[in-house]
Amino acid sequence: MKRVRMTLLTLAGTALIWSTAGAAQDKLPKGLSRLTPETVTERIEVTDDPLEPYILVSTKDAWARGRAIDGAHARDVHLRALVDRRSGAVQWQVWHELTYRGIIQDMTEVNYRAGGRLQKTDVLIAKRWYDDCPSVDAIQTACRKYARFVFELPGNVVEEIAADYSPGDRAPWRLRFSDGNDGMITSGLAPAEAAGLIEAVAKVRREHMASTN
Repeated sequence: MKRVRMTLLTLAGTALIWSTAGAAQDKLPKGLSRLTPETVTERIEVTDDPLEPYILVSTKDAWARGRAIDGAHARDVHLRALVDRRSGAVQWQVWHELTYRGIIQDMTEVNYRAGGRLQKTDVLIAKRWYDDCPSVDAIQTACRKYARFVFELPGNVVEEIAADYSPGDRAPWRLRFSDGNDGMITSGLAPAEAAGLIEAVAKVRREHMASTN
């Protein structure tokens, strides 16, 4: 497996918040908004594993995004691009991982605005699990609860998010998970993350095509 540090114009996304209708996240964290694309370029990692059918370009390490939020702790929110080795086609994914207390239902769909309209897509991965459980002699301590939610975006939507990038702007690109009933999670991405990912993917495709010719 070869891991390559890429030059990448990106800010890895975000603010995640368990929400009621009025509790949406309206601003990116100050630390994230102060980062410049140049600051994060060296933090992005591309994984080129010859045993996989795609090359993985991830913003996972671009920003230390772990933070306390209302009712949970956001461990990780990032973008991934899967570049097909044969065709060069790209799958664009948004990942959310968190720890939480209480009860959480599986999120089944995501709402966002693109092209001036409300859009909806399905959640591809909705996983919950427990870890760090105490021994039987420590029954007063609860297990830690985890959740992972993943969905895909069309390439033109990623481009639209990227076009909103402005240095220092704290306005996120907003999205909302839903369990189909009353459960919601409202989240936001930094537009520079999408801009950086697009640039990195273009470079990966150029280099991969050159190496296979």
